[in-house]
Amino acid sequence: MAITSKGKGWELRNSIWMLWAILTLGFFNYISFYYISFRVKQRKWLFAALVYSLIFITWTIITEIYPEKHWMTDVAFSVFLLGWIVSIVHVFKIRKEYLLRLEVKIASGQREIQSLREQIRREYGGTVEAASKVAPVQQEVKEKPKDTVKMIDINTASEDEVAEVPGIGALFAKKVIEVRKREDGFTSFEHFVQTLSIKPHLAEKMRPFLVFPEKPATSSLKKSEGRIVDF
Repeated sequence: MAITSKGKGWELRNSIWMLWAILTLGFFNYISFYYISFRVKQRKWLFAALVYSLIFITWTIITEIYPEKHWMTDVAFSVFLLGWIVSIVHVFKIRKEYLLRLEVKIASGQREIQSLREQIRREYGGTVEAASKVAPVQQEVKEKPKDTVKMIDINTASEDEVAEVPGIGALFAKKVIEVRKREDGFTSFEHFVQTLSIKPHLAEKMRPFLVFPEKPATSSLKKSEGRIVDF
């Protein structure tokens, strides 16, 4: 009977890690536990891997350093052999829990990916593949027909109104509003383009729909100061 909803075939493919404990005569049994602790992020199995590693390392060191002390090497080998047997029992015992945890992790990852795809579709109004080709800052979105988009004053328009401008979109509109506050408004189209580092082809799409304040006229006449003298 299958343990998970994915079937016996999937479970067998994801149980190959057990062979490190079963077939390596205890020399590499710890690899099984390092692997599953990494896959499903379980510290208890990482701790088990460290214990089995320590048993192997201790036996190796004693065998190399004290080869003439047979009683010591015999004890170390007995502990090593016992550790191998225990590790075999251990992997069979935790297999069910590992497969269930792995199934939940995969399902959770798929839900996150699907949620991200839905968010991208809502933001861009297109496919995920098209959205992945968009520049990190200057995202192009599915544009509305030009005759339905009105001209706006970039310094007074709301975020939603800015997002309606072809070439801007919802995400880039947030950036526009942030920079507008920081710059205390945009003085000209050139100032707008340079401050936001907008690419030329996108700038031309936006230009017909943006209105910028006219530069205030400066008077060439200065006020005269002085006293009026009566004669």
